[in-house]
Amino acid sequence: MLMAQFVSRLIYLTAALKLPDYLAEGPKTAEELAQLTSTHAPALYRVMRTLCSLGVFAEDESHRFALRPLGEVLKSGTPSHAAALILGGDLVARSLDNLLYSVQTGKTGFQNSFGVPLFDWLSSHPAEASLFNETMVGFHGMEPPAVASAYDFSVFKTIADVGGSTGNLLTTILGKHPAPRGILFDLPHVVRDAPALIGQRGLTDRIQIEAGSFF
Repeated sequence: MLMAQFVSRLIYLTAALKLPDYLAEGPKTAEELAQLTSTHAPALYRVMRTLCSLGVFAEDESHRFALRPLGEVLKSGTPSHAAALILGGDLVARSLDNLLYSVQTGKTGFQNSFGVPLFDWLSSHPAEASLFNETMVGFHGMEPPAVASAYDFSVFKTIADVGGSTGNLLTTILGKHPAPRGILFDLPHVVRDAPALIGQRGLTDRIQIEAGSFF
């Protein structure tokens, strides 16, 4: 249990160095990967072997590393890649460094570490905010299709998703029920990323985006 933090940091490192991206075209040695990632080959080799033991990569007799299914999902542009960077990175690590402070005071470790509440910090860090949004999409997985199938939303003219992030749930519902229109409401830095997802799902003309705080 005490070693678990090493695992999360190694998964973060995998995503940060984009190792799955470099292995997508075929197996490579640690030396080849080190040249691509500007890292120290012997150290990277030890990291890669550890990641093999975790099921992320596989090593052959020639000491070439290849992707396994667990590593595939960590390629750039995936929710799992975003989650690895957010949950395995400093955003969470520095918050957990203040866990004792949180238990002693009832206040958040994040704010004590970063000086502002989480969503205020994300509003001024657009790259991390986008990764956080993608992480949430990955977290909810198959929930939106289940919700869209379990309830008859077709009886409504308009459906508002308050705190709906980038529209994953709302677009899933409207995709299944063609009659209603939608309103997506969330913080300005959150809905900034919404048009891309909404457009990708062909629902730009059916969803109105509104920015604000539900508090």
